[in-house]
Amino acid sequence: MLVYLFQDKNSRDTFAYSTDVTGRRIPRASRDTQWSFVAVEESRDLDRVEEVTQHLRQQGFYIFRKSYAP
Repeated sequence: MLVYLFQDKNSRDTFAYSTDVTGRRIPRASRDTQWSFVAVEESRDLDRVEEVTQHLRQQGFYIFRKSYAP
C-alpha cells in the first residue's frame, strides 16, 4: 500500500502518514498546524509496520513524532 508522508511545517519532529494524497483527513494538533507533503512511501517499509498499517486502515492517517539524536 502506498502512503503519503506529511510534516507539520511548525514542528521539526511531528509527522503523519495518510492514505489520502491531499492529507485532508489528518487532524490539526493545534490551530497553527500546517501539514506539508514530504514523500510517498510503501507501507511495508515503515517502522512499526503492523501498528501503522492498522491505524491507517481504521483512521486513514497516523501521526507520530520523530526524535533526532544530538
